[in-house]
Amino acid sequence: MRVVLVDDEPMALVVLKELLSSYHDVEIVDAYTDAQEALNNIDETKPDVIFLDIEMGRVGGLELASILANSIKNIEIVFVTAYSQYALDAFELDAIDYLQKPVQEARMRKTIYRLREKIDIATPVITGDLKLKCFGELQILDDSGKPLTWRTQKAKELFAYLWYKDAAVSKDIIMNDIFPDRNMEKAGTLLHTTIYQLRKGLEKLGYSNGIEYSNESYRLNVPVKSDYFELKCILDKKEHSENDMEQILNIYNGDFFEKEEYLWAEENRHKYAQKVLDLLEKYAAKNLRQGEFTNNIKTLLEKLLKIDPYNENAAKMKIIYHGKTGGRVELQKFYKFFENTLLEELDIKPEESTTALYKKYMR
Repeated sequence: MRVVLVDDEPMALVVLKELLSSYHDVEIVDAYTDAQEALNNIDETKPDVIFLDIEMGRVGGLELASILANSIKNIEIVFVTAYSQYALDAFELDAIDYLQKPVQEARMRKTIYRLREKIDIATPVITGDLKLKCFGELQILDDSGKPLTWRTQKAKELFAYLWYKDAAVSKDIIMNDIFPDRNMEKAGTLLHTTIYQLRKGLEKLGYSNGIEYSNESYRLNVPVKSDYFELKCILDKKEHSENDMEQILNIYNGDFFEKEEYLWAEENRHKYAQKVLDLLEKYAAKNLRQGEFTNNIKTLLEKLLKIDPYNENAAKMKIIYHGKTGGRVELQKFYKFFENTLLEELDIKPEESTTALYKKYMR
């Protein structure tokens, strides 16, 4: 990797050169004590990486990094400074690392490892939309259907959160929603680290500007197709076909982000569970009234009771289905299961009308 060093202290450059000299794949193409001079020669040096001091003269490290980030693609920035208060600013500029002086050899090894990991990655593996499965377990897939891997669970959650918001969200709101159990200072540090991880992960996939930042707010800038919007489109219809029901049964494998239990998704989780429940119940009741006793209705009723295992209306429809199709063994088995579920979970018995309906079909 081609490396340029920029620090207004000559001895600091000497120390960096010595630390980097032991890495066979690091080529120090130039070193500067003046940031402006480094900037003027950037087309000639063509570095993969720039090690930058932050506190310098006419043009500081943060300013130079900002210019480079906006004008040159695929350049990595490593800040080297004696001042820890610049860490958040550094990560805002998407630096790959932040080293504090005096730089230790062990710490430099970690930086080189990160650089190798990043620079060795070949370009964009994804050319199409990402795919999001939101019901049951959250899955984020590439355009070939392969699940993505995440450096941390918080990076995965932040991706889902920004996708769900579908708008620029202020840092304060994100911190409150994603890190609710942390004080503001700690939440701020965690947010910047998570944003950095998410940006880098998206860059590896080919989305060079996957996270946009402006006016103290972040926005996801990645094309995504989701089962959430597929389901929403079906639920918003005025009339529903058998094919619509089949699609709902295929999509709704659990509540919205059910396994992740994200607190910020709680309201939507209940909202969509109720919408699906109401539609399935309404559709099943309509078909049973019309004498439709197909396997699809049986599957629909099973899904309905899986979503709400204490639903007396659904239980009555299941009793009617088995009673009308002559499945006395299945009817008896189902009623006993329903009765035991209510007793064990809620310490109640089925409604008298449910029991009476069961007895009617068992006669």
